[in-house]
Amino acid sequence: MLRGAGLTFLLLIQFLFVDFSVAQVKGNNPSEELIVSKAASVYFKSLAEQSGIYRGTEYTGYPFRVRSGHQYFESADISYGSVFYDGILYEGVPMRYDIVKNEVVVLYPDNVSGIRLHNQKIKYFNIYNHHFIQIGKEDLMSDAIPAGFYDRVYAGEIDLLVNRSKGTLKEATSAGNFITILKQKNIFFLRKQKNYFQVESIGSVLKVLGINQKEILDELKKNKIKFRKDPEKAIVHMLKFKDQLSR
Repeated sequence: MLRGAGLTFLLLIQFLFVDFSVAQVKGNNPSEELIVSKAASVYFKSLAEQSGIYRGTEYTGYPFRVRSGHQYFESADISYGSVFYDGILYEGVPMRYDIVKNEVVVLYPDNVSGIRLHNQKIKYFNIYNHHFIQIGKEDLMSDAIPAGFYDRVYAGEIDLLVNRSKGTLKEATSAGNFITILKQKNIFFLRKQKNYFQVESIGSVLKVLGINQKEILDELKKNKIKFRKDPEKAIVHMLKFKDQLSR
């Protein structure tokens, strides 16, 4: 009993030390913050259900049975990703991203329950090799883009950010009420310095890029990339090529 009490006391002291250390470096040197964040990440892995990554609310899903589709990004299966949550980087986290509700859901150690993380505490997260960043109202100079999570598909002189979402359709049948999850919708934004531009056509992308328009169009044609067929691929290629020309 004494040994168990001693271990509990030690864990409490360590927890307070890590929490204090993270608080101390917030707002200071970014490299120091990263070092403490990684150290805390390793520490919290050893705490299992006591870890700060489980500081959220229960994920309740939907009031009606889903008849078709699913609400998650990429797959309904659990994926292992990473989350920068409340100042700490957690890696190897079993998780899903509900893009209907715009909620990051992590799997509790019981392998059954889902915990919905508090959006305001998430700086970024990675899932299925996609990097989602939080853009808050304080980051925006205008209402050109809604605050929320954006998939940063390309980072360069100009960034490509994609807002990914799904809608729902409620159906009332003789067997009861059901929900159909609609096809994923992607809205594209370019971030140039601190300005954001929604782009829907090759012309709107070229307008933001400004220069080298003929060379960029020739590059797309040479590689047989059609904007209408795959706008995301086309935009990434355009941005990469522009960055190459600027070197």
